[in-house]
Amino acid sequence: MIRTYAAIVLKAVPYAEGGAVVSFLSEHGERMAGVAKGVKKPTAKWVAAFEPLGMVRVSFFGKEHAELKRITRCELAFSPLTLGHLESSLVMACLADLFDRVSREGVEDDRLYRLLSACGRALKADPDNALGILAYAEHWLLHCMGLLPHPRVCGRCGNDTAPLALLSPDRGWCCTACTPVDPQEALPAGSREHLRRLRTGGAEVAPRVTPADDAQQAVTALLRARLLQELGGALRSYDVLWRTV
Repeated sequence: MIRTYAAIVLKAVPYAEGGAVVSFLSEHGERMAGVAKGVKKPTAKWVAAFEPLGMVRVSFFGKEHAELKRITRCELAFSPLTLGHLESSLVMACLADLFDRVSREGVEDDRLYRLLSACGRALKADPDNALGILAYAEHWLLHCMGLLPHPRVCGRCGNDTAPLALLSPDRGWCCTACTPVDPQEALPAGSREHLRRLRTGGAEVAPRVTPADDAQQAVTALLRARLLQELGGALRSYDVLWRTV
């Protein structure tokens, strides 16, 4: 049986005889994988279709419950790749790594597809904001995973104006009005506002990385550490990104 899906390419891992096992995020938010034979050959018809974050129409052949189906067709519809823009390409690899870990086979969550497709289009439109788009995606991935409480009110006292002090595993975001904390360890002023910008804007207007913005830097580091911890530690794509930029 052949089934065709709209999907986003995640990763291609070398396989026997010049082939590759390619993972995708389907339009329904499910992780899918299949074998593409001969993909490493220069004459392969679909080499360009397997770049990370490419939006494709992909066809699989095999029994419905087969562990690994064969890819019979993969047509590229949209690519966020900007030739010559290294930072954007490295961020694309990070996003592919993240969504390959978060998505699950047999589990649909169309929020993941909408988020990744929005980030891909934002990268194409504004590759210079690649790091800002990565931080935006990390924030919303934590939300999709149920690990990020709403920052509008303090989870301990309900205050909606006091600066945020920390993110508690039990109470969520806690504010300085009810949470004693060393000033050196508290989140900088403006953290609540930065979180609001992440929640209310789309990927195309993701806050640009500003090294002088202490609140942005602190929130990004906090959420990134939380996400990578949940995924089992550092990802190779992140290591490459930080060594390069």
